[in-house]
Amino acid sequence: MIDPIDQLTERQEADLNETIDAALADAIAMFDLLSVRALMDNADHEGNEARDHYADQLATLIGTDDPERGLVPDALDATGMSVALASFFAAVAALAAAQARHVANTNVADAVTARDNAIRSFRAAYLHESANALRDTAQRILTARGSADSRAAQVRRAVGLSVLQARSLHATREALIAHAADPTRNAKSILVATRGSITAAQRQMLVKAIRNGTSPDQAEKLLDNHAKALRQARTKAVAGNAAHQIAEAAKLTGWQIAQRFGALPADQRRYWRTAGDERVRLAHEQVPGMNPNGVPLNQPFATPLGPCFTPPLEAGCRCKATLRRVA
Repeated sequence: MIDPIDQLTERQEADLNETIDAALADAIAMFDLLSVRALMDNADHEGNEARDHYADQLATLIGTDDPERGLVPDALDATGMSVALASFFAAVAALAAAQARHVANTNVADAVTARDNAIRSFRAAYLHESANALRDTAQRILTARGSADSRAAQVRRAVGLSVLQARSLHATREALIAHAADPTRNAKSILVATRGSITAAQRQMLVKAIRNGTSPDQAEKLLDNHAKALRQARTKAVAGNAAHQIAEAAKLTGWQIAQRFGALPADQRRYWRTAGDERVRLAHEQVPGMNPNGVPLNQPFATPLGPCFTPPLEAGCRCKATLRRVA
């Protein structure tokens, strides 16, 4: 039988994925490409002496001077994501409390605090990484090769990416621009500059583009499509991790409420359970052995990466906390 919490989490993950995708599409549509292009033109005319000045202007223009403000935060807020996540948290907490035959009141102060902290933690981490990716791209693109239009488009492509994704996309762009500028240049001399900065899949894409010959316009389209694929991959990973993180925090809250009102015996403890397959990372596999008797509801698990109150231990973690008496 499928756990109702797992079912609810799967639905929330799908909804969150859709919500973030829609928000990013709106943010990209609202991106002021003409103003960024004009700023690039001005920076080109004034030279490297004015680079810091224009870097600051660009940060303000694209909203990376404050991760809590700007295109991506505004677009996410417009979707009502926080309200939806709060409802999800309350539903999971209620299901967890029901396991102990208790009806959870998720409006009590500490439950509200746990809910808000879980949502704020996810939102802040996502926005911080997104802002850093945009900021990193903006700083690199001010002195990059290519027209002002091409460089402005690259900043827009970084919307919704992680820092590592943005850097790999920048390295990919540099290689494509170098090839488009001089199609006769040796492919190895172009690719050597990308070593350590791109994935094997990106390298294959570049090799194919160089072998087939790629014009500047074709390079821009290829980069647009690749940025979209990167964005979708990150959104999927983020949605899965956030749904898991919030569900586990809500489970703990539900159990704590039930225990406080006497519906859950004091000797109930939480146990760490991995997915139990070959994909389980070593650090995650070690957690159950480090906590053989489980942990009380108000204490964290010991892990190789430090204390951790609830899964996930790292991004992509599939571990879960279960509840039972001392073994």
